[in-house]
Amino acid sequence: MAVVTRADCTQVAADERTSFTWTVATSALAAVPQTKDLNFNACTGLTANNNLQERVKKLHALDMVSEAKKDAVGEILVGSVAGKCNAAIEDFLSTRNISRYDGVTAES
Repeated sequence: MAVVTRADCTQVAADERTSFTWTVATSALAAVPQTKDLNFNACTGLTANNNLQERVKKLHALDMVSEAKKDAVGEILVGSVAGKCNAAIEDFLSTRNISRYDGVTAES
């Protein structure tokens, strides 16, 4: 799978109310949910906000995501440190026996 340096993420904040109506004659309970307000906010990460990889790290620190899932995300979202994306791409391509062309051609 292709790699990327980072991905944005969003958290949803909703203000919801539910009204309940009980009808004695039919012994029926009706619930009517109503969304009062809906906001889309930058997700909060471990060391940065609006960053999916940092959000996964925070969820891992809170024991809400396993080490294996955190590592799986880290294989795709490689971070923005200089050279990491190119290194990850070359590592991936090497698993497919594809290498960078070094400019040398074979002579027969």
